[in-house]
Amino acid sequence: MKEIEAIKELHEIRPRGGIIPQKRAEALDVAIQALEKQISRKPIFNYNLSDTLSVFHCECGNIIKVSHDIGIMNNNNAPNYCSKCGHRLDWMDEE
Repeated sequence: MKEIEAIKELHEIRPRGGIIPQKRAEALDVAIQALEKQISRKPIFNYNLSDTLSVFHCECGNIIKVSHDIGIMNNNNAPNYCSKCGHRLDWMDEE
């Protein structure tokens, strides 16, 4: 099961118009938020500070500076997760 499918299933657990215990509702909300953070998001390129340093930002607005070899974005020093919101970052070039 992929993360997006798990999120859909967790949303389906919540009854429509029914009453759900508060602790169960909170647990579902936390589980959904944790799974949503595992869905990779592409960082958004802002600009190059130099030939070896580029600036990106996460959808949450967090600024991410990545050092790299001259003219090559090799992602060796790129973080896997946003330090502000915790979302997984996808540095792959292809869609």
